[in-house]
Amino acid sequence: MKLNALEFALMNNAVRAASQRWIETRLMLAGRSLTGQRVLEIGCGRGVGLDILLGLGASEVVGIDVDPRMIRLARRRLGPYNHRAKVRIADAEAIPAPDASFDSIFDFGILHHVPGWPKALREVARVLTPAGTFSFEDILRGLTTAWPIRLLFDHPQSSQFSGEEFRATLEEAGLQIVAWRQWGEWAVIGQAVRSA
Repeated sequence: MKLNALEFALMNNAVRAASQRWIETRLMLAGRSLTGQRVLEIGCGRGVGLDILLGLGASEVVGIDVDPRMIRLARRRLGPYNHRAKVRIADAEAIPAPDASFDSIFDFGILHHVPGWPKALREVARVLTPAGTFSFEDILRGLTTAWPIRLLFDHPQSSQFSGEEFRATLEEAGLQIVAWRQWGEWAVIGQAVRSA
């Protein structure tokens, strides 16, 4: 799903980029190193997350997004890393990669936009290497269904999930939760590893 104009502006500005760099990524990594890893970001947007992940030692990053405009912006941003960064138009429900392709996968708040998010989680598990790590942050149904959010943003209610539903679906997909921090029914951040 593509973002509406307001959410596009909120997700694509210097404040959001700074938050992603100095707060969100650090919380998602929880001290884990990316040195030498092949990393995927689902819903990579304009490539800020990919740029951060390269700076943290990833040997190669791949980003996918359904919005061609975002892919163009990401390619421009990542131009200097052309040999280590690839971006393409693709859907998280059908990740265009072989099984066990990535050491780490990141979700910077995109799964609540994916209509088939359970299928996307199965895809994440499929393309992770054995013991690979999925680092995630996302907003939950309690936030997306609040009347001001429903009024301002375009979040199809069929793709929204609770913390309990997200946790259960991670495990059903073959992802074992190793870190979990939840703020009511508003947001969650954590890590899961591919079950052996």
